[in-house]
Amino acid sequence: MSPAPSAPSAPASPHQSVERALSLLSSFDEIHLELGVGDLSRLLGLHKSTVSRLAATLERAGYLRRDRERYRLGMETVRLGSLALSNLDLVAALRPAMEHLARLSGETVNLAVPSGSHVLNIAELPSAFILSSSTGWTGRTTAPHAAANGKVLLAFGELALPESGELERFTRRTVTSRRQLTRELALVRQRGYATAVSELEEGLSAVAAPVFDQSGRCVAALSVSGPDFRLGPDALEHLGPLCAAPGAGLA
Repeated sequence: MSPAPSAPSAPASPHQSVERALSLLSSFDEIHLELGVGDLSRLLGLHKSTVSRLAATLERAGYLRRDRERYRLGMETVRLGSLALSNLDLVAALRPAMEHLARLSGETVNLAVPSGSHVLNIAELPSAFILSSSTGWTGRTTAPHAAANGKVLLAFGELALPESGELERFTRRTVTSRRQLTRELALVRQRGYATAVSELEEGLSAVAAPVFDQSGRCVAALSVSGPDFRLGPDALEHLGPLCAAPGAGLA
């Protein structure tokens, strides 16, 4: 039996509002393709006025569309679903290359894609060493200017930094000058790979190269990371072309 809708209460906190919005979207399924405010109120146990406000907000953002007095999932959910599926396809396509790099390097291998103004790590193969950089990167976002894979996506892809504002400093070696970063990205394009040494986290080094689709568009970055005492300048220079070779294109 569905819970009885509660009476209107004080405004929800941002955390509660997000949870309620997600619950509202999850109410749609193969059986409930269309739902009215009353239906959602009963399913969620929320007052109709609360549901109405949530639905209106989601409609404005494109997550719902309204036909008269009933709602359906909007095109923004289709876009996000397509992105999720393409990421799964990308991981499957790059899995052999990731495994090859992991065997050659013994270090942590990551696959990352653009996500807004950040970098989203979508797959990881852990290092063979006990002391490694593998800390559950999958699903985490990082600032592009401080990470090797981020520099690759800035240099070759469609990722762009905000036009204004300071670049965040994570360590004493983080590049926060836009002019210096522009020069470095030119070098990344010239040699085909990017490096980051203690820029995102002290003692963490990484090297990354672009992954291109059939049209020549950079869709991801393939990286190898580990502690700087194993990934010194010579190791990074050796691994850079190895990252670029399997990541050069997708069949």
